[in-house]
Amino acid sequence: MFKVIQRSVGPASLSLLTFKVYAAPKKDSPPKNSVKVDELSLYSVPEGQSKYVEEARSQLEESISQLRHYCEPYTTWCQTAMTISKMHLLDFFRDLVLLVLLALLDSFWLEVQK
Repeated sequence: MFKVIQRSVGPASLSLLTFKVYAAPKKDSPPKNSVKVDELSLYSVPEGQSKYVEEARSQLEESISQLRHYCEPYTTWCQTAMTISKMHLLDFFRDLVLLVLLALLDSFWLEVQK
């Protein structure tokens, strides 16, 4: 009998998601002859069954999930407010640049008139 344990970590917004995968042959299945790598086909499906086992969530994971759920409306509001403020800030700088250019053009024109 063999047992395969694999841990995999992937990003999931504010935390890391971890899970284990256990694989073992059926206990009542007879031992089979091993196949060499050269004999395998690209289109063959490995025989045997595997089962995905997911561990129960810990208290910390459950608490973080609830916190995200409760904070979702506030984070959406903050993202919208930041988008609007960025647009207004860009408009302000555009107007400021135009004002400075007009002042420079006016001072240049006054110098030419002298």
